[in-house]
Amino acid sequence: MTVTLQRRLTLTAVLGMAYWFFGNLYEAVVFSPNWVVDSPAQFARLREFFVTTGPTLYFVPVAQLAILLVWVLWWRNRDEELKRDYRRAGVASLLSVALSVYVIAVLVGQMFGEDAPGPELTAVAWQWNAGNVLRMGLTAVTGWSLFSAFRKLDRRS
Repeated sequence: MTVTLQRRLTLTAVLGMAYWFFGNLYEAVVFSPNWVVDSPAQFARLREFFVTTGPTLYFVPVAQLAILLVWVLWWRNRDEELKRDYRRAGVASLLSVALSVYVIAVLVGQMFGEDAPGPELTAVAWQWNAGNVLRMGLTAVTGWSLFSAFRKLDRRS
């Protein structure tokens, strides 16, 4: 892989991770504070609101493609100076994906599913908030590591 191609792909991955980070930040600031107050009523309103589209469509396919690109860059990198940055980005993104699978499959399924729990829904909303904070942290580590690699590549060209 040429330095120019690697630099461009790394920048693309940085932008994809920033897209995912700021989408999660938006949800954390705008949506989630409402979820932990009167949760059953809030989720009933959200189920009615998200009829045609939902937050998931915002992230598909950009976030998934950015993560795949992180893993490809980690796998294809032969530069010793960049190895640590790509490894940190790859591991952080793996952890983020594992956490996202749990958050989306389990918590979002409970929050927006047909058999949504009643009073315990507030506890599920708090779990989502905690998981989202961790995902944002892991996404930030991934983006920062990729940006560090990008800066090293950019100095060379």
